[in-house]
Amino acid sequence: TEKDADSIGEGLLQHNRAYLKWLDSIFERYPDLVIENCGSGGMRMEYSLLSRHSIQSVTDQTDYIKMAPIAANCMTAVTPEQAAIWSYPLSDGDVEEAVFNMVNAILFRIHQSGHLAEISKERFDVIKEGIEYHTQICNELKEGLPFWPIGLATLSDEYLSVGIECNKKLYLAIWRTEGNTDSLQIPIKQAAGKIANVTMTYPSKMQVPFSWNNETCTLDIKLAPKTARIFEISLYKS
Repeated sequence: TEKDADSIGEGLLQHNRAYLKWLDSIFERYPDLVIENCGSGGMRMEYSLLSRHSIQSVTDQTDYIKMAPIAANCMTAVTPEQAAIWSYPLSDGDVEEAVFNMVNAILFRIHQSGHLAEISKERFDVIKEGIEYHTQICNELKEGLPFWPIGLATLSDEYLSVGIECNKKLYLAIWRTEGNTDSLQIPIKQAAGKIANVTMTYPSKMQVPFSWNNETCTLDIKLAPKTARIFEISLYKS
């Protein structure tokens, strides 16, 4: 990168600017073209590129459990409608594994992969349901603001959660990885002084025990290890 430059740093800067100029020329010529910005490891997740690309591959991680904290935290760096999260259902996995994969991606931009022709109908159906649900809510998500009711996720966390606040409705993803804590109370600050209607929306036919405490504005949920769910919380004036 030091060719025709005073230093390696200047050469790299010239290279970056040339690439951005080339991108601008391509999008000017083909305004409907979609080019994914591949950011394996987050290497190119910065806004000279994110302001040009409509889709950003957040990571090449294929372990669906390790993907969860990456997905939960990705909105610290990129908008949800740009953040492409891979869903990799395993050939020999179970239904909960397929659901976990989809919960990783539903609030973001679904990158669907895996050997879909080789999985059971039950697992295929929950993947199909997840894609259909995402299609229903994606226009709302791009107008929303992210929130982390139990804080940013780490690889060692037993429970993870991230939400998107869209006007009077909250979309909330909750994961449980491992550990011995059967239940969790999730505080929802946005519900203070309001009436909340809480529903578990994905997967619709695989309900888990949960309850809403209107006094403390907390969602109490019980999940088995390696499971995940999506909730909607509609807020009304009290």
